[in-house]
Amino acid sequence: MPLTLAGHLALIEDEYRAALKAPLSARKILLVVVLLDNFADRVFETFRFAAPNKVYAAEDLPAFRAALAERSPALGLIFELGSIRPDGARLVTRSVEVPIAEYHKLSVEDFMVSLYNKNTVQRVMIASPDAPDRLALEVIGEAVAWWQAFGIAA
Repeated sequence: MPLTLAGHLALIEDEYRAALKAPLSARKILLVVVLLDNFADRVFETFRFAAPNKVYAAEDLPAFRAALAERSPALGLIFELGSIRPDGARLVTRSVEVPIAEYHKLSVEDFMVSLYNKNTVQRVMIASPDAPDRLALEVIGEAVAWWQAFGIAA
């Protein structure tokens, strides 16, 4: 049975929740990136003739993806990462500083790590030559929220 758009979005949401539980798993993060990247293509194919206004009257997929990237910087970064260009965005694991005021947000494990690593914890980041590094899970969260607000009927 083919996956509906609503089903694809539900899969993205499920895999995002799984990635949140394993914040150092670049593999889980990459899965969500690929699902998000592919979702844009499926949305375009679904609505390009049936509801052109939903795809911003884009004539082709590259135009639609450009329109999405303009409206959602998070999706733009997801698309850049998904393009897998040698000089493009990539996933990297880096130590990031955790301000003392945000320690209450850390898991017990991260808290213990930060105590021994000068207030830092490791996180999977999206490193892009054109922009500052961003937390991958934060970017994915923004992209998921954008699609949730887009209005995919169940």
